[in-house]
Amino acid sequence: VKIKEGSFKLSYYNEYKSYLSIMTSEKEKENEPVKIKEGKAEILFSEKNEVFYNKVQELNRDFSVTAIAAFFTHVHSNDPKIIKKSKNSEPCNSNCNILPLRILEALGATGLRSIRFSTELGAKTEEIICNDMSEDAVLSMKRNIAHNNCNNIIPSISDACVLMYQKKNYFDIVDIDPYGTPAMFLDTAVQSVRSGGLLCVTATDLAVLAGNHIQACYGKYGGMPLKRPYCHEFALRLLLSCIDTHANRYSRYIKPLFSYKSDFYVRVFVQVIQSQGEVQKTSSRRSYVYDCVGCNSFHLQQLGYHKPGTQQVTPARGPPVDKKCEQCGSQFHVGGPIWSNPIHDISFIQHMSKHVLEEGSYLGMAKKMQGILAVAERELADVPLFYELSNLSKKVHSPCPPTATFRSALLNAGYAVSQSHVHPKSVKTNAPPSFIWDIMKKWCKDNNVKLREESTVEGRILRKEMVNEISFTPHSDAVFGYEKNHVLRFGPNPEPNWGPKAKARKRKISTNTDNDENQKMKISTDL
Repeated sequence: VKIKEGSFKLSYYNEYKSYLSIMTSEKEKENEPVKIKEGKAEILFSEKNEVFYNKVQELNRDFSVTAIAAFFTHVHSNDPKIIKKSKNSEPCNSNCNILPLRILEALGATGLRSIRFSTELGAKTEEIICNDMSEDAVLSMKRNIAHNNCNNIIPSISDACVLMYQKKNYFDIVDIDPYGTPAMFLDTAVQSVRSGGLLCVTATDLAVLAGNHIQACYGKYGGMPLKRPYCHEFALRLLLSCIDTHANRYSRYIKPLFSYKSDFYVRVFVQVIQSQGEVQKTSSRRSYVYDCVGCNSFHLQQLGYHKPGTQQVTPARGPPVDKKCEQCGSQFHVGGPIWSNPIHDISFIQHMSKHVLEEGSYLGMAKKMQGILAVAERELADVPLFYELSNLSKKVHSPCPPTATFRSALLNAGYAVSQSHVHPKSVKTNAPPSFIWDIMKKWCKDNNVKLREESTVEGRILRKEMVNEISFTPHSDAVFGYEKNHVLRFGPNPEPNWGPKAKARKRKISTNTDNDENQKMKISTDL
């Protein structure tokens, strides 16, 4: 009996030892960081999500690298102040006599964005400060910086607002990419970037900007959102208006170079310029939007009127509408103020497209970037917001007209038309709402759409007499060049569950030094 008992105990001990060995190896494997390659950078990332990383934002980072490269070549290098300073300074390399860039990534997390700036922009960068207030994040970024041998990146642990306030008018590029709203960083960001520098801002709280939480939107961005088919472009323009408001307080104004919406966020690249004279004209660059409750026709009302060729700005005259909509007799919602000037610089977009084609072989999202840039370049610069075909059809209970047919009606009447990069069925045009609804009336008549009661919105719209001649004859320019070339614009999500990720979790550090021994004892007891 004793021999059997001893054999049993020995067998039990061996099984327990084997179990502990397996558990230890699995724990070590679980703690081992995963290598993530993006662009020319490679980072070590923990699956525990102690430091925030989101693969969806690869497009964001690809655009950032491309925009900064285009900015250095075609804006920074042509800045008279930079050229003057460069003559008495050391050039960034033998082929370039221009001062390299000083960049701040205010919310660095893993440091991936800064590492990509360093590895992909090369000698164009002099100093990159990668900042975060999380100790875990700074440890992660230091490990990743060493892993990529980036000598020009300086890790920093600080409150982003304090750091930017201490470095006023210092950086050529300031990048703000927070988890949520950037509102609390904007006041110091517009001061930290030098006059003529580039400010890059992301807002991932698109639900707020798009009109799902109007109180929060007004508190953070100083504007009233409208939940309409054009809400994502409206969100971009609200963000631009908010940034410009902060800049105006310090005698600065913004010049948007490129703005886009993708997935669950909006992103803008704006040049911040010092000029009290231009700040005085800023009211003429913003507008309120009157949107009909019934048919969604919209009208813009400028805040101020700038007389061309002068510094004179007067209050704008309005409103542009009566108390009730002339199309359907409904009242109006009022939204804004929004940025009503162009949200893109066509020349800058062309330089970005050129960079993607010539040097962007390492960009993971190059095809999607080419599509967005192609549509943005073709957008009507002086026409804010757009109509959406399925929404127009829904209002009158008709089949949806083909996009080319609707565009042809506008082009045949002499109006300009384009698409918006934020929506595949968008129609951006300088035609008035009365002409838009005359197209729909003609379409309904040709397709024998049932006439509804006069008490309904659709009934009132279709009973109103047409005042314009509508021709659906196919127009040669109704199909745009990028559509003929089958450029990818609104592709499917590359992976399931493509969207925002969970916020980084703080690591829990146990105060019990005997924690591991206690865990082993617990396992032993269970066995």
